[in-house]
Amino acid sequence: MAASLTSAQKRIRVTLGRKVKDLRLSLEMTQADLAEEAEVRRALVSEVERGEANPTLDSIVRIAIALGVDAAELLGSDRRG
Repeated sequence: MAASLTSAQKRIRVTLGRKVKDLRLSLEMTQADLAEEAEVRRALVSEVERGEANPTLDSIVRIAIALGVDAAELLGSDRRG
């Protein structure tokens, strides 16, 4: 159970990071722009994009709003991976 939970967590983090980065770049935003708009640390944006962060739900919602999408869209399945 623990191994499958860890695997699922990693997969979700990677998917979240990929989607945040793709959306940010499509909006021609820098990490600093997104961090300022979302009112989170720039380091958090970087960590999220690399799949290294375990952001709070509040941070995910803030980032989603700054990107103009629903939080569920950031957390949904990613057909590429």
